[in-house]
Amino acid sequence: MTASPFWSPAYPRIQLWRTILGIVLIHVVFFAATFAIFIAGANMLGTTPADMLGATTPAEAAVFFLTFLGYHLGLWLTVRVLHRRGFRSLFGPALRVNWRHFRRGLLIAIGISIAAILLQFLQPLFLSPTTAPTAEQSMPFATWALLVVPALTLVLVQIFAEELVFRGYVLQQLRARFQSIWIWAILPSLAFGVLHFDPATYGINAIFYVTHTMVIGILLAIVTLRTGNIGAAAGLHFGNNAMLIFSGTRGTLDGFSLFLTEIDLTSAQMTWSILSQTSVVLAAFALWWGITRRNQPIANTAQAD
Repeated sequence: MTASPFWSPAYPRIQLWRTILGIVLIHVVFFAATFAIFIAGANMLGTTPADMLGATTPAEAAVFFLTFLGYHLGLWLTVRVLHRRGFRSLFGPALRVNWRHFRRGLLIAIGISIAAILLQFLQPLFLSPTTAPTAEQSMPFATWALLVVPALTLVLVQIFAEELVFRGYVLQQLRARFQSIWIWAILPSLAFGVLHFDPATYGINAIFYVTHTMVIGILLAIVTLRTGNIGAAAGLHFGNNAMLIFSGTRGTLDGFSLFLTEIDLTSAQMTWSILSQTSVVLAAFALWWGITRRNQPIANTAQAD
């Protein structure tokens, strides 16, 4: 008996108006929760919400990650009220996270990060010599060690919030109604990428950053449908974001980072960094796709390993 495809929990309430209204409701709840959490956090820390946006201290970073609880609340309300299904259905037909997939995704994300770092050593072969960014320790190691578990927990809350919205709710609803990859993967990922377009900060690199974000979104959608569970995409996302706890860019969500570097986000060096990461991700996906095509011909199932 063939297991149900990932999008099967979306039936029968797959009307487009429900999906659009659901996306609006999810984000209304998210922004309302974000506003409330930032106000409460600013009052507790004796600062203003605007001064907390950079999340440059552990407390500010904690407040930032807590705002993603709004996504979880918005999702719960949406699927219960608009679609008459349970929150756990967003994980896939099995109604749970496949932690084996999660671990594999996490290991692949670590491998991708290592490969991207190694590619940085090739940069002088293609670009004029520049001063390499230096990493500075941001806090005593003992202090950082006490923050690791809470920080990883908050990152887990954040990545599952985003995955359940974009690879859970949106992907399930659109794939249940449309077969075209343009509708359930490419267009949503393009829209999400465009939301990150910030030429004032990144200069020409804003285009490469949007492209990178779009590529990641498309690949995670394909991975989720092929494995039939949210686990692999969540593991990949977690592995990527957890790197912020070890090394971050000064002034950009660096409150939990043990080491900080400074880099000109408009520089050719940043261009190389973004393009090398995108290339490694595509290579890793091509390798994974080739292996699963040989060893696992049946895709889009709840039991796929």
